Amino acid sequence: MTIFRPPTDDIVRYSDFGGQGIAHRLFRFYKPEPRGRNVYSMNDGSFSEADLVDPTTYTKIYFGGSENEVTAAEAAALTAGGYGAYIT
Repeated sequence: MTIFRPPTDDIVRYSDFGGQGIAHRLFRFYKPEPRGRNVYSMNDGSFSEADLVDPTTYTKIYFGGSENEVTAAEAAALTAGGYGAYIT
């Protein structure tokens, strides 16, 4: 079984989401946690991480922060698209 784990960003800063009260200032002591990025398989065979509104422009979504089971053909396409490091 081949698994694709989309890339993550460790930039979630909870203090960015609120006001200046004491509760919001306490969030600065929290460590950033991984935030998954969705990877879209486009109709033309390329991949995109941009949030797409029109569902007719992509064929599949690999959801960030989760393990996505892929076929050998999908794994080859993802590797060619630059996502080979995220496939196990």
